[in-house]
Amino acid sequence: MTETAKKFDLRPSSISCGSVHLHSVRPGTELEAAEAFMLDPAVEYAEPDFLIFAATTGEYAAAEGRSLEIRGVATREMHSTPRSTNDEGTPNDPFYDKQWALAKIEAEAAWKVSTGSNVIVAVIDSGVDLDHPELSARVLEGYDFVNEDTEADDDYGHGTLVAGVVAAAAHNERGIAGLAFDAQILPVKVLDSQGQGVSSNLTCALYWAADEGADVINISIISFGPSFGMQSAINYAANEGALVFSASGNLYEQGNPVTYPAALDNVIAVGATDKDDAHAWFSSAGTFVDIAAPGVSIYSPFPPTHDEYRSVNGTSLATPHVVGLAALVLSAAPSLSSAEVEAVIQQSAVDLGDTSKDDKFGHGRIDASAAMSLTISSLPVQLLLPRVDSTVPTVTPTVTPSPTPDSTSELTPTPSPTPTPSQ
Repeated sequence: MTETAKKFDLRPSSISCGSVHLHSVRPGTELEAAEAFMLDPAVEYAEPDFLIFAATTGEYAAAEGRSLEIRGVATREMHSTPRSTNDEGTPNDPFYDKQWALAKIEAEAAWKVSTGSNVIVAVIDSGVDLDHPELSARVLEGYDFVNEDTEADDDYGHGTLVAGVVAAAAHNERGIAGLAFDAQILPVKVLDSQGQGVSSNLTCALYWAADEGADVINISIISFGPSFGMQSAINYAANEGALVFSASGNLYEQGNPVTYPAALDNVIAVGATDKDDAHAWFSSAGTFVDIAAPGVSIYSPFPPTHDEYRSVNGTSLATPHVVGLAALVLSAAPSLSSAEVEAVIQQSAVDLGDTSKDDKFGHGRIDASAAMSLTISSLPVQLLLPRVDSTVPTVTPTVTPSPTPDSTSELTPTPSPTPTPSQ
């Protein structure tokens, strides 16, 4: 052991984390240790662990059953009488009429093309209610980085809300319909029962989800410092073909700070809109915002009961709408690269605010119907007519993200103090 390692009582973690090496140090020496190891020529970078938070506009307390406060509004609704499915295939889920976002983005037209089958969506969050009737049939075995086991169950509620927007069962006469209701959910728990965690767990979760074959990754989480380790993990996931989406944050009225991982490279950052296609008052803005989606009064299941659905505000709920759309596109056209799926989503979006890309809406608010039309029109004819016996043309080449560095890197996982965001 080097003298520097001895000085800080450096101890390696048993957690596998791609090319990143996790170590614990003596409490209170995190910053000093990171600075010291940065001077070691064998270390590419060293950084302390940062705190991470659910990107919420209110307090979640599923386990204790406390009300969910959303900007002064507490909304709880229980499972109610189902309505009939009409001749056009509108879902018979009882709260479907309250899902204004699906009507706004024209989900029903998109469902005529795709419902998200054969796509794996990783939800990196507080876990998912594993036996919820809206989700259980399509939830894969995940991982809990908080408790280091394979039971990625949700004791906070946030992850289940997110997963419900992506893939809640449709046509099952209960609750809501997810945008990609035939997609599979890979739950990855990095937030505890208070909706907080550490950046090293998010970093490791990204490597893990990519290795498990996630096609799309939802991160409705924010932190306040750029992380070399997290960027390495995101690059790795991108190189493995995964699309990584992150909430921009809900701090527009609290100084609008830049948030991460939304502002990192190879991440598609999502802002929120309201029912009038206006910028949601809370939605963080900046040059890093790439796309926008509905994020006000979004209904989704909330544990621990299986009959409770809540109306929630936040970029946390806007992000899974875009993730769900990515799943629809990939399901319809699995041959498309990640960059091509991103281009479909951006080019089909409804331009809001300033012409072209802007800080509040990015490239605009998603349009599922237009995205499906663009997807189908961009496919080679041989894919649309599988009986045609000829060579499928090569799709437009895309730029491959920079490879993850091979050199050794260090993280000191004891969290450094970071202020809790105003909610």
